[in-house]
Amino acid sequence: MMADSSLQRTHPATVLVRTAQTLWQMSLYVVGLVLFGTLGSDKRAIPALIIAAIIAFVVLGVIAMRWVSWWRFGYGIVGGDLLIEEGLFVRKRRTIPIARVHGVNVKADLFMRALGVVEVIVQTAGGGANEPEAKIGAIRLDRAEELRNALLFEDSSRAAELPFDLDPVGRIGDFRGAFGGTEVPGQDVRFEHKVPFGQLLLGEATSNRVPILFAVVVGIVGQFYEILDQQVIDQTASRAAQFALPVLVALVAALGVLLIVVATAIGVARNFGFTARRYEARIEIEAGLFERRQVSMPVGRIQAVRIEATWLRHLLGLAAIEVDTAGLERSGEQSGQMTTSKAMVPIARAADVAQLLHGLLPEAELFPETEGLTKRALRFYILVPTILATLTSLAAVGPVSWFIYRPALPWAVGVVALATLITIGARTLQWRGAGVGTDDVAVVIRSGMLGVKRVRLTRSRIQSLEVRQNPFQRRAGLASVRTISVSGSSKASYGVSHLDEARALGIMRWYEDGLAHGQAASTE
Repeated sequence: MMADSSLQRTHPATVLVRTAQTLWQMSLYVVGLVLFGTLGSDKRAIPALIIAAIIAFVVLGVIAMRWVSWWRFGYGIVGGDLLIEEGLFVRKRRTIPIARVHGVNVKADLFMRALGVVEVIVQTAGGGANEPEAKIGAIRLDRAEELRNALLFEDSSRAAELPFDLDPVGRIGDFRGAFGGTEVPGQDVRFEHKVPFGQLLLGEATSNRVPILFAVVVGIVGQFYEILDQQVIDQTASRAAQFALPVLVALVAALGVLLIVVATAIGVARNFGFTARRYEARIEIEAGLFERRQVSMPVGRIQAVRIEATWLRHLLGLAAIEVDTAGLERSGEQSGQMTTSKAMVPIARAADVAQLLHGLLPEAELFPETEGLTKRALRFYILVPTILATLTSLAAVGPVSWFIYRPALPWAVGVVALATLITIGARTLQWRGAGVGTDDVAVVIRSGMLGVKRVRLTRSRIQSLEVRQNPFQRRAGLASVRTISVSGSSKASYGVSHLDEARALGIMRWYEDGLAHGQAASTE
């Protein structure tokens, strides 16, 4: 063990990495300064020499600050604690007991990997995912492995020996096999799964990221439409009218294909080389093309397991496995629980899900069979949403067609009828997709309209379960069930509406019996 006086410094490349990150964040302001200075009138324009001097002063100032920060930062393991010292004028000293460390995450972007360094993020039992307990970087990968082993396994002698005599470009492949580079051996890996590239490509092309990107593009186009001059809009419309209809259709189709390619590329870059490993008490996720990251998930923090498939993935026999993990969220002097959703396997064949759960998370591999809803629940799913959709569409097109332009009345009637039919169809599919099931240890809640989502919650992890029943449900013998797996977090709430009353009360008794057994076991 090292003494306080021999705390290690991070790699000198930390200065370059932190400087590059800061300058990248400030790049927008620099561009604004250049544009403001050069595009102004002759009297108001800022001389190029002054702009260059300001930029040079900022760059040198950032470098100096980052160098001092690096020089005054030290870390090391003293006794059974991780000790961190930092600060120029006000020295900060943090002591993190190794027993409280639940995860050690590692990440590195392309620039860091070219330099052969990574950043280490330490997570503790009381820390949240958005505010880690400590960040140490940049350090060499072999030092990071040594630190990880010491914090997670209390054994620093099993650090991996890596070929750091490679050229800087070759070091891009050093971080755990990215781009086919050197693989770092794990410690006591019980199960490992790597997502094939072809499967990942197909999964990202069928993910929800595609319609989200479409919505973003439509929103941006709408904003530009509002700020553009009317003359420009008219000229663009007149030029578009010169093309034949098949050409316009082909252009729109090409734009759609381009958006699909972009959305797929974003997802592939994020999950490139996705590997999930199961250790004794944690799951380790490694992925990323431009920024390679390694994330540890303690099994004890996993609150819920979700198996999801969009409608297209469902048709192709694909699914994703995600988990909800519990942590703390700090806000000022207050702190509360929060939920973080993470992909344990971003895409897999639906037929392989049971095998993957058995290897990665056998504690939650069994999903109870679910039962659908009764037929009398269908009218509750359809009636109120259909009335609201009909009234909303009628309010949107009715006044224009009735008072302003009477010839558009048939079209308005068609719009209202179409909205009504779509709502009825969608709500019917939701009714068919809803369901719930229990066994001795867990409850599964099923939902979905065109796709399928099944959420498994272990009874001991459910913080609260409630049964709601309004007067109309009471008359029909129905009730709604809602579970919360992380108290105070709306993201950890799952439920099913308009369930048979006897079934809902049976789930409540199932949960209360579990609480009674838990209290009895704790008193023995």
